Amino acid sequence: MRRLALVTIALLLALPILRQSISSALVTRGDALLYLRDSAAKEKYRLALTIDSANSSAAERLVFAEFLSHDARELEDGVRVASFALIADPRDAGLRMDRALCLQLLKRYVQARVDFEVAGKQRGDVQALTLAAADARRTHDLIGARRLLLLAQRTDPAYLPVRTALSRVQR
Repeated sequence: MRRLALVTIALLLALPILRQSISSALVTRGDALLYLRDSAAKEKYRLALTIDSANSSAAERLVFAEFLSHDARELEDGVRVASFALIADPRDAGLRMDRALCLQLLKRYVQARVDFEVAGKQRGDVQALTLAAADARRTHDLIGARRLLLLAQRTDPAYLPVRTALSRVQR
């Protein structure tokens, strides 16, 4: 009993020092499970966030896994997780993209467009800008869609989906 108490005390004292390492290890395990399409991956990512709420990798992986589910409740949870994580790091374009994908599946196109546009501008991502333009078009903002497509075209003139979308918007 005494040994168990000493081990428990030692673990409790070491936890603040090992918090980031344990959280990262859980993300790695979650990645392996996600690759196998095992739903337990999300539990690992959640546990990693519980241990270290600043672990942006865990947040991004969880949100992406929720996106892959296409389940409305999980998509809403993904939006919540991403929103909380973006408060700590608003420049995390990958997390913003994942949140936008969840929002798009929830048919919240105005919010998705904002995230796609911000992520696209942050990292010069022509695909994100094209997705933002598609959401602008869905909400009948053809001027905004055209502006985003022209920006995407300047970013990568060879990207075929931009040229195709531009021809649709200009009609």
